[in-house]
Amino acid sequence: IGPDLLNEARVAEELARQHIRNLLRDAWRKLNRELLSAQQQQQQTTFSRSFMNVALNIARVSQCMYDYEDGVGVLEHESMT
Repeated sequence: IGPDLLNEARVAEELARQHIRNLLRDAWRKLNRELLSAQQQQQQTTFSRSFMNVALNIARVSQCMYDYEDGVGVLEHESMT
C-alpha cells in the first residue's frame, strides 16, 4: 500500500470520525431540548422522570466512554488498518 492510499484512508477516517461527532452533538442537543421543554411545561410523559434520568445518565456514560476510550476499543489516533 502506497503512502498516497494510506493518506487518503487517514483523511477518510478523520472525516468519518468528525461526522459521527456531529451526529452525536446534534442528538445531545435534541435530547436536552426535549427534556428541558418537558420540564418547563411540566408535561406528562410516557416514562417517569426517574426512568428518563437513568436513561440519560447511561447515554452520558456511553458518550464519555466513546470520547475518552473504554480500554477495549481502538485508541483515538490509532488506525484500524
